[in-house]
Amino acid sequence: MKIKHKFATIFILLSIAIFLIKTDEPKMADSAVNMDISTRTIKDTKEKELSISDAEYWIRKIEDKDKVLMDEAAIIKFNKDNFSQYEGLKDLRNLNPYIKKDELISLIKKKSQVPKSKRYNKNGNVVTKEYYEKLLSNLNLNMVKDKTPIRYGVAVNRTMIRTFPTFDGSYKIKGDLEFDRFMETAVYPWEPIAIYSESKDREWYFGSTYNYTGWIPKKDIAEGEKDVIFNYIDQKDFLVVVDKQIIIDKVLYDMGVKLPLVQDKGSSFLVNLPKRDNDGSLLIETIELDSLGSFNKGYLPYTKENLLKQAFKLYGEPYGWGGMNNTRDCSAFLLDIHRTFGFELPRNASEQGQNSLGKIYEFKGNLNLEGRLKVLDSVTPGTALYMPGHAMLYIGKDNEKHYMIHQFAGHYEKQGNKYVYKRVMKTEVTPVTIKTSTGKTYIENVYVGKEFSRN
Repeated sequence: MKIKHKFATIFILLSIAIFLIKTDEPKMADSAVNMDISTRTIKDTKEKELSISDAEYWIRKIEDKDKVLMDEAAIIKFNKDNFSQYEGLKDLRNLNPYIKKDELISLIKKKSQVPKSKRYNKNGNVVTKEYYEKLLSNLNLNMVKDKTPIRYGVAVNRTMIRTFPTFDGSYKIKGDLEFDRFMETAVYPWEPIAIYSESKDREWYFGSTYNYTGWIPKKDIAEGEKDVIFNYIDQKDFLVVVDKQIIIDKVLYDMGVKLPLVQDKGSSFLVNLPKRDNDGSLLIETIELDSLGSFNKGYLPYTKENLLKQAFKLYGEPYGWGGMNNTRDCSAFLLDIHRTFGFELPRNASEQGQNSLGKIYEFKGNLNLEGRLKVLDSVTPGTALYMPGHAMLYIGKDNEKHYMIHQFAGHYEKQGNKYVYKRVMKTEVTPVTIKTSTGKTYIENVYVGKEFSRN
């Protein structure tokens, strides 16, 4: 009996051991299989993540993606020729020392016009005649001299140019506070300014950047000698911000801003930043930067690959009418991308489309949708598309559909027998066939395609 019990005990122990070995083996195998499945899933997921919202998805489709379209010397000449042929671009280096009274008053009146349509303030109240009279008084036209010496300064913050010397908003639609019609454009740090006059309250300058004129907050401008300012602006060695935005010393710097380079230390850079002294004069502060990925030493090579890479860095950025909320609108989207290559383009969509130099793709008015899509087949990715009031960047064709990336407020979709507005308010990739309020597609409204290069 004892022997039988021993054999039974041994048999039971062996069975348990075999069971444990067998059950342990499948667990290890399952674990290996699961690991393999997990790895494949990650790999598949990575491949699927490369979608129409990724720059590389479109770059892969481009022939000669890394071909340099224009070198730095050619872009400098392009800018010079553009300034020569379009009066809306001003080389501030070559302005007359004085501006005459009639000319200055004409400039101010042209910019600061009382709206003809009803406007609302931020509280939803209709703007009154008395309010406009106060704004007009602040233009300080009575104090304009026969000949006013032009002074110079640079922006020390991300600031703005406005229609009138006021921060008060002006809105076409009651409660629609995202479209301040007095907001003209953003101005970035290190942007040189020609100063013509001051507001009556002495809080604003009336002046010009190279591509815009209007009222600029005085607190954001540091005055300096013209030659000193342009010695920094035209310095041979510089960094360019290539990220969407970066904060340096508590100041926001946008894509395309140039920073005068003092020293390249290998793992970091010493750069000069503009500051405003207590008396409003220009001070230069040298600081060390180590965010190397946010900058390029000199301009980026002007290639289709780099164009699309820069464009997609702004993907998903909230829409900012005239640069409101520290973001961009449609034409600033194109402007800032091209700044990184050294271009100095006009500010607004109509100016870029109608007045700037470039290689032209014609979209004649009598072309139907099919004809326009056929024209797009010959358009190279990275070409700007312009329709009345809007600018876009063509990025290519996928599954027989043409696509563009653009910073825009929204479009219309058909629901039943009517078109309903779909709010977007960000930089997005869309087909060129999204609809306007009339039911026409965007591409049917495009009047020109323009690649910023020489024919």
